[in-house]
Amino acid sequence: MTHWAELVELYEYKVADVVGGRVPRGGRRSLADLREVLHSAPLEPALYHRLLASERQYRAHLRGGSAPETPPPAVPRPPAPEGARPSWTPPVTGGAAEAQAWEELRQLAWYAGLRTRLLHLGRALQAEPERPMLRTLYAVVENAGREARGVAERLAVPAAHDPLVSLHQPEVTRDLMLTLADELLSAEGRSRLRTALSDIHEAPFPRHPDEDVLAARLEAAEREPLAPAARAALVEALRASSPQARDPRERPAIREAARRLQQGLDELLADAPGPGLGLLPTRSILYAEHAEAALPAPDDGASELVIHLAGGQAARWRGLDLRWQPVGPNWQLQVNGQLALLRPDRPPAERLLTLRAPDLTLRGALSGTHLLLRAEPRSPEALGRLAARARVVALLLDPGEHHANLRLARAAVQFLRDGAVKAGALGPGSAQRYAGAPDETLLALARKGAEGLTARLARLTPAGADAALRASAAVLGLSPERARRLHERLHAAAFIPEELPEPQPLTRVEVPGDGSFVSLALGDDPLTLRVLGRSLTLRLDHRGDLVAAWPGQARAVLGDLLVLRRPEGQILLVRQGTWLGVAAGPADQGKEAPGNAQPASA
Repeated sequence: MTHWAELVELYEYKVADVVGGRVPRGGRRSLADLREVLHSAPLEPALYHRLLASERQYRAHLRGGSAPETPPPAVPRPPAPEGARPSWTPPVTGGAAEAQAWEELRQLAWYAGLRTRLLHLGRALQAEPERPMLRTLYAVVENAGREARGVAERLAVPAAHDPLVSLHQPEVTRDLMLTLADELLSAEGRSRLRTALSDIHEAPFPRHPDEDVLAARLEAAEREPLAPAARAALVEALRASSPQARDPRERPAIREAARRLQQGLDELLADAPGPGLGLLPTRSILYAEHAEAALPAPDDGASELVIHLAGGQAARWRGLDLRWQPVGPNWQLQVNGQLALLRPDRPPAERLLTLRAPDLTLRGALSGTHLLLRAEPRSPEALGRLAARARVVALLLDPGEHHANLRLARAAVQFLRDGAVKAGALGPGSAQRYAGAPDETLLALARKGAEGLTARLARLTPAGADAALRASAAVLGLSPERARRLHERLHAAAFIPEELPEPQPLTRVEVPGDGSFVSLALGDDPLTLRVLGRSLTLRLDHRGDLVAAWPGQARAVLGDLLVLRRPEGQILLVRQGTWLGVAAGPADQGKEAPGNAQPASA
């Protein structure tokens, strides 16, 4: 029995439990989740018929327990001509355009997750010695692109320290992984990648055309009747005058890298949506064009919602007020006050969106006039982004050189907004107001600056962001090195979430002082952290706020982000519900965060 057959059978059992008055294992929510999975699955015709039969039985039960309608007797079909292959036309519950949009939305949702996974993979490959897999992947993606453009010349796998490739720069690796995601989105792109991988495995790099000539000359030099020193000088001169051939021992390593890449790509594609059958699940689209596919009202128990934007203007789902309206050929979406412009004519990567609400992250994908929204409870990625942002806040709180980092951040915002920096208003004297400000005021100011600057720089290329920060630093008389350090942290906050371990339900913890995050599950009891040689206690106060208290020091309220600076060092705390992340280390002077891949300066 196949995996899908087992799930269909499980669905039939759950429906039978509901119809029989029993609660299915996992509750009715598990039945709804399984239904969503099966309706987007590449089921064979026989399995799809079984699924539809269970659906009819379940809907009849919901309508009041009446027996499902008996389908009309089948009309006898004329016998097929001898030798003809049997055919089967699946039932179509919606128009071809709406079914095509449904299929593309499934592809885009998978593509969004693929981009995130590939960015993390790029960081891992970049950390490998000599980067054999990353160099091989670079050649594979480049050759696949050349094939798509009709360019016959192929690129060999670059050498380990090829300065023209710059794979040590995170922005180069990031662009490479996102290009790979674009190729994997289409069947044609996957075919080109497989062909390029096969070619690289066959010939990682060509033999140098003069390699045999050099070998013959060296052999002849060894036979010359010369003194040992003169013969050695001749051999050295011959080698120096000939182009350097690559070490043939590198080929097995590249072939092994190609094999591992093929295995990794197969794993990435294992959960890719298969080709659709032109079908639309019933009751699946809000304001659908076709009645059979129309969803009467959003289901707050479902994790996703598909909306036909042209059929309505508003909806309320999972506590969120959704409103939209056409703006020329585009759509404007408003979610609890947040605005997003949806542009159907843009490439796939630009038809993805992410909106954040207090208790969940809303991810969307657009196909024509159809929008898919997926609600994700706060996730490790969201906490990782918050942790990366905390490192930016900690850097901005550094009081060195009259709060130079905070002044530089404000200058960069001015530069990006107005094209100029008011140096007089941001000189060292402007930092006097920070000296006596309460800690919570400075924290709020630094966080506002970090979030605003991160959002602005995320819309630029890494080179453009670096140039803007360097130009702002030059106006203030600050060093390019300071601008580079701030750019590193902002780049990580925008694109590279911290990877936090799973939370542990402990009440006393020793926090290492190397800057890495530890994860804890908050409970009802106070939490004691042994950090920087002292004890820090976290507990709920009488108003229900989580507060951090040092012995003999004023308490600080921890919402979702808190940075505590002490003479011994600094403590970073981030929180998402009951998940707490804590890091401690020396006072932040812009040093690189452990485990973060950072952009090199342009």
